[in-house]
Amino acid sequence: MNEFLKSIKDYFLSGGVDLVRGITIILAGFMIIRLFIRFLKRNLYKKKNVDKTLPNFIISLVNIALIFILVIYALVLLGVTPDSIVTIFSVFSLGVSLALQDTITSLANGIIIIVTKPFVEGEYVSFSGTEGTVVSISMFNTVLKTFDGMMVTIPNSTITSENVKNYSRLPTRRIDILVPVGYGTDIGLLHKVIDEVLATQTKILSEPAPQLVLKDYGDSNLNYSLRAWVPTEVFWDIYFALTESILLALRKADISIDYNQYDVHIKDDSREEIIVAKEDEHE
Repeated sequence: MNEFLKSIKDYFLSGGVDLVRGITIILAGFMIIRLFIRFLKRNLYKKKNVDKTLPNFIISLVNIALIFILVIYALVLLGVTPDSIVTIFSVFSLGVSLALQDTITSLANGIIIIVTKPFVEGEYVSFSGTEGTVVSISMFNTVLKTFDGMMVTIPNSTITSENVKNYSRLPTRRIDILVPVGYGTDIGLLHKVIDEVLATQTKILSEPAPQLVLKDYGDSNLNYSLRAWVPTEVFWDIYFALTESILLALRKADISIDYNQYDVHIKDDSREEIIVAKEDEHE
């Protein structure tokens, strides 16, 4: 027992001190890095209404770089030679590159997103079968908040390989509402009713002017399309208001909103089968 305690004492008197010092430096370094990152965020986000995409990306890179430097410094303090560090780092990098190929690809694509800016934080976009408001863009993935309040994380490699629809980038958007009416509808009256509905929406742009055009001939109706340009920020408000107002106005004007109808005729062949059966009996 005495020899065991003596060996522990000798270890701490020799290499143990370096180990404790290395652990202490790592813990203190992590605290300093956290404080520095917090300071960096506070200064980069000082200005309001500024795109936070690039600052977020820079903060992520700085955080990883500082942690890497801290680990290297701790290894040097523990007595690891520079040649050993290079060897360890090479083996580690090879293993990481093989195991995290998709992650590294996402990192490269994250840089592409930051540089080309197909979207920024706060914009409403659609890709990978999901649409929502961009909450954050990190080095490896992008987070969306969907219309129904879910947070969806999508790898950057997936985003850059697909088409991206950005609904917020341009100041105006066009509303398209399908208006199916019967073939016997008074077209002049239809245009008059739609014009009256449009007049109630003051935020609809006059240039380009709204249009009600015949889109196609349906099986049992005429498919008209109402097209109107509005400011992007009020797109859905006006879309929903127009949809309901048109329905109420057409009903009030006694204009039928038709839908496809199919007439099914069932033929009763039971009597014919009985007659044929009786003829066979006589034979």
